[in-house]
Amino acid sequence: MRCTYILILLVMLFGRIVCFGQDIHFTQYYAVPLVFNPAATGAFDEDLRFSNNYRTQWSAVGVPYQTISVAIDAPVRFRGKSGLGVGVMFLHDKSGGTKLTANKFMISASYIYNITKKQSISVGLQGGYVDKHFTLDGVTLPSQYNPETGLFDLNLPNNVTDMEMSLGYFDMNAGVSYRAKFQKVEPTASISVLHLNSPQETFCNTDTKLAPRMLFSAEVGIPCPKSWTVTPHLLTTFTKKTEELLFGAIAEHPIPTKVVTSAFFGAGGRTSFSNFDAAMITAGVVFYGIEVAASYDINLSKLMQATNARGAFEISLIYKLKFAKKNFITLPCDRF
Repeated sequence: MRCTYILILLVMLFGRIVCFGQDIHFTQYYAVPLVFNPAATGAFDEDLRFSNNYRTQWSAVGVPYQTISVAIDAPVRFRGKSGLGVGVMFLHDKSGGTKLTANKFMISASYIYNITKKQSISVGLQGGYVDKHFTLDGVTLPSQYNPETGLFDLNLPNNVTDMEMSLGYFDMNAGVSYRAKFQKVEPTASISVLHLNSPQETFCNTDTKLAPRMLFSAEVGIPCPKSWTVTPHLLTTFTKKTEELLFGAIAEHPIPTKVVTSAFFGAGGRTSFSNFDAAMITAGVVFYGIEVAASYDINLSKLMQATNARGAFEISLIYKLKFAKKNFITLPCDRF
């Protein structure tokens, strides 16, 4: 059986039904900044940031897809108006009946320039290794159909001879980000390009390169009456003839307690130029400096009849640490 025929069959049965194609996406994309833009590395006011995100989807139509992201990054500040950001990110994704698994380990670095005390721009570069593999165990193909029983038989040969079950390659991403604070309004905008080096990605003996993917994101924190802050946000991405747009807003209110300092909720949507995919709701709290949020995607695409509107569940955790500054005491000393 030809490799191309098998790939078409696998995509039909187990393919990821999202506009990102082979890439991974998150509803709370702003909670996994190193996944989408290396310029976000170390671009925050605290001294260390730990971020973690878990997503599961499509459990209503088969084997659920699961994605986990873990990242640690920190700024390295210098005297003057410059600084560096350094970080590492690990991403694990498993999808479909073939257990297609992707593991990414990336190292990020950024240069952060403070234009003024309230404006900064950063540029970032990210590189690392990607490992992907899958298995046909438990999967039946047309050659395994037994006409005598009318059933598929796993003991029959699947005739797959020209396909590798694993691959690995070096991947590179780059980006630019701008942050500002004008009185109490805080806008942020960024542009990034993923798969900058167009790595070879195929399980067959073909010349198939992963096309670069461009992303643009923006958000602005707007103060509102009664101590509320509303932050509209959007992310749009393009690769070849595929596009996707995520949009929404988060409303946050402080809570004057020693444990919980604020609570927030939000809503949004995900769409392309040809199909509205999902509506999204989000809620979370900040306690002891830890931000925890949960979101749910309500599927509204053409797959809605099969999923019964059930989409994806996602939970994120961000912890930013501010190290205590040491107080030095100067003692007078006589000179001789």
